[in-house]
Parts: sequence; C-alpha cells; structure tokens
Amino acid sequence: MTQAKKDGAYYRNFFREIDAMHSLQIVPEQREWALTAPKREVKPAQVVLYLGCNVLKTAHLVQTVVDIFKLLEVDFVAVGGASYCCGIQHYNREDDKAGRAMATNTVKNFQKFNPERVVMWCPSCIYFYDDIMQMKESFPFQHVTEFLVENLDRLPFQQRVEANVAVHYHTGRPQTDEEARCALELLSNVPGVNLLDQGTDARLGRSCSEQSRNQLGPGEWDEIISGSLQRAVESKADIFATLYHGCQRVLCRNERDNPLKVEHYLTVLGRALGIEHEDLFKKYMLMGDADAILADASPCAVASGLGPEEARAVIQKSFVELAS
Repeated sequence: MTQAKKDGAYYRNFFREIDAMHSLQIVPEQREWALTAPKREVKPAQVVLYLGCNVLKTAHLVQTVVDIFKLLEVDFVAVGGASYCCGIQHYNREDDKAGRAMATNTVKNFQKFNPERVVMWCPSCIYFYDDIMQMKESFPFQHVTEFLVENLDRLPFQQRVEANVAVHYHTGRPQTDEEARCALELLSNVPGVNLLDQGTDARLGRSCSEQSRNQLGPGEWDEIISGSLQRAVESKADIFATLYHGCQRVLCRNERDNPLKVEHYLTVLGRALGIEHEDLFKKYMLMGDADAILADASPCAVASGLGPEEARAVIQKSFVELAS
C-alpha cells in the first residue's frame, strides 16, 4: 500500500470514529450545528462558532456552548466536523502541504458567512491557525473563553452553584495563558463557586491527550495529574474543572477513584445559567461495560444510522479499553 493510501485510510478512520462517537450521544434532530460545508450561498452570520472536530466526541459540550450562545442572543452559526478540518491532523503526520490546504479551504468556508469574527472552541485549531499558519491577521478569531468574558455582563445567571472548584488548565503560550485567565474569570463570577486556583505544570503541553502523555512519558504525566487531583482533594474541591474537551475526555475517568466530580468548566457555567446536558462520554467511560453502554446508546445509534457492529467496536475501543 502506498503512503498516500495509508494516509487516506488513516484520515477516513479518524473522522469516522468521531462521527460514530457523536452518533452514540445525540440524535440528528437535536444537532444545531452544521457538519457539512456550504456549497452555495448561505445566510450571513455575525459570528461563526467554530467547533473543530474532536469536541463532537463530547456532544454535551457542543449542546452547552450552543445553548449559551442562544441565551446571549448572538447572531451565529455553529460549524465543525471533517468538512471544516483545520489541517492539524495532516500537519502532525508531516503532510504540511495538505494541512495548509485544509486550513485555507476552511477559512474560505468561514468567509461564506461574512462573519465579523470566528469564535474557536478547539485549542489545537487555534494553535494551528495562529502559531503554524500565522493567520491571526487574515481573519479575526478568538477562543470561546475570551468571547464569553467579553459578554460576561450579559450572562443571565439563574442559580447558585455551591461548590469548591479546582481548575485544571494549560499554560506556556500567550494564547493558552489568556484562555486560562478567561476560564478562571468566568468561574470566579459564577454565583456560589469558591474558586481554587492550584496553578498548573507547563510540562503538560497544549492540552491533555494520549499523544501528549506519550510524548512526556506516561509515568511523569500520570504523576503530574495524580498530584493535581490530590491537591484538589486536600483542598476539599467538589469539582475538578477541565478547560478543554480533550482534558475532559482523558481525565473524567479519575472521578472513579476520587471524591470529586470531573466536569468541564462550561458545564459549571451552564449550570448557573440553567443549562444542563449530561456528559455521556464520562458516563460511558465510568460504566466501562460494552453491553451496558450499547444498550444505553442504542436509541441514538439507531436514529443516527450507526450499525450495531460499528457501535460496539467504537465503544470497545473508546470506553472499555481506555477505561481499564
């Protein structure tokens, strides 16, 4: 098999797994975001909410951020998935030409909406567009945390969230530093939250992932994370709040062995706004039983056209094997 065919198979499998994970958690009629690029003239939007692709594995976060934007009455369109690939997957496989072509094409798709700005969800997308592509001046974009802080005075808090919240975040670049600062500011303004800023460790890199764990070394990475969780427990934290969707996926399994909840910061913010969507990724990770997960997820899978064999295969890989 040629390298081109190997790469093609890799990308197909990568995006297919994301689609399958998404299909296990939400039925098509509940998806208020576009996963295909526009082929003709579209209705303009002041803001493009760019989700990226991997966040689709945690559908509750997509639902939450969309609900918050609706609550703010933002004129927006939410887009993501393979059709809006930022190109970093290609770049990471040393296919620089394809990565840059993907990035440029996705920006063209943004521009079809004639937006005033693009609000990005994914730290990897921002890293690729900013640090690698150096496109910050080509079109205005910012992270969701920055956008929400700008609109903090418009967030209609409805209830208190009585909780000690320890925050897990990443630093090391001006952009990630700003995203961490904004997340801390958002949580500090949630009624009832007692914020516990325990700092972070720059060795963790851009965000939590199996790749970053392997690059640092599993032993060293696990030691940093276990130490952070232990400090949170000793500080009597009720919630260990993650900043990125990748962190939530990787760290949620630790809820099994610690007396606290592992929740994304946006879940905490949404709760204070009267928005609550169940973290099915975490639910299935903690279940760790393929038959039980398949039974629970079957209505979504069937509605999404995901066959039982493919559903079981992705459940086994993503929830059973990783949970062990």
